Amino acid sequence: MFSGTKITVEDLDIATRSLSLDAKWLQEFDVVDPFNDVALRGFLSTRPDHRYGALAVTHVNEEPAPQLVFATPKLHYPFDRQGRFDFPPLRAIEIFEKYDGTNVLAYAYRDAQGRRYRTYKLRLSPVLRNGRFGAFLDMWREMLLRYPVIPELVEINGCALGFELYGRRNTHLILYEEPLDCVLLFGVGEGGRPRPPSVLDSRGVPVATLYGTLAAARDPVAEYGAIRQRLDSGNRPAEDGKIAGVEGAVWYVRTRDGDTVLFKCKPESVEEVHWVAGINKAAVTATCWNLFETQDVLTYETLYPLLSEEYADDDIERFRTCIDECIATVREEMEFKSRVMAEYRKVGIKLSENKGEVMRRLSARFRKQEMKKVFTLIALDEGPG
Repeated sequence: MFSGTKITVEDLDIATRSLSLDAKWLQEFDVVDPFNDVALRGFLSTRPDHRYGALAVTHVNEEPAPQLVFATPKLHYPFDRQGRFDFPPLRAIEIFEKYDGTNVLAYAYRDAQGRRYRTYKLRLSPVLRNGRFGAFLDMWREMLLRYPVIPELVEINGCALGFELYGRRNTHLILYEEPLDCVLLFGVGEGGRPRPPSVLDSRGVPVATLYGTLAAARDPVAEYGAIRQRLDSGNRPAEDGKIAGVEGAVWYVRTRDGDTVLFKCKPESVEEVHWVAGINKAAVTATCWNLFETQDVLTYETLYPLLSEEYADDDIERFRTCIDECIATVREEMEFKSRVMAEYRKVGIKLSENKGEVMRRLSARFRKQEMKKVFTLIALDEGPG
């Protein structure tokens, strides 16, 4: 957690006090913001609550500039491990689609002279990055070209903004029709308070689909089950064990105290087993894909910290055999993609220039039954143009 290479014990103390966290929940970072060529140093929170992914910045360009950046909160179910619901006293609920991709947070920070910079981060990374198995930085740059107003939205709305980068070129569990797109999900206000998309100014950028609203007089538990079944009815199995449809919904619960609390709601086809059963293969597989946002190595040891955010140690240990199977499946899929792209680069011809010749040459290096998947991986990776 704390290497002490550049960050001092005093910096750590500032971070723990400003986020009200023990040091065990903080990961040191020392990175360069790729959008501004600015050096950032500080600590990132791994606590799975409203402080998930929050940044306690200590230095900007090697100068002290302490500040907090709240990020994408950790979403939980509105029930405990025994399936007992615990909705807070509420005024109303807005229900929006939950997207299955990579979460990107747009945020602003300042240097010691007060200059403001706008940049973007992943869940557990202070900035955007390209990984071995995901060109998240490059894909997001495409979105900025498609929606050039995005950099202005932080100032327009006066808060950090959460987006989802999703589509066939960034597939996790849900297989979307779109090659690649993004959607505005929520705002993150002072102290990490969430703002639903209904109160945000998107200036034409796509916004999460509103499924509906519930008044306080409605029974949220009954409605939760009904919506879950309705979402499930529209999902269907797709290629490679994926699902064509939706990942679920996010409930924005406005309480009587004026706060907004977020809960997630996933259909059974996504969870694979009933939601009170706890850890399952679908959840572990999704966590494997999420790991690649910040790491290039998938092992039980690297996956365990993310699993422990959701599940008890005993549950993880009992599910160890299935976890190893999920890891092996995801690694096999990613290694196959790496092999495809390596062989494609050796061909030296772009697919868009001569599809027939490219596929003819690759057919000597892959089995006949693999060729459809080979073509799909290359076509998606090439992107526009």
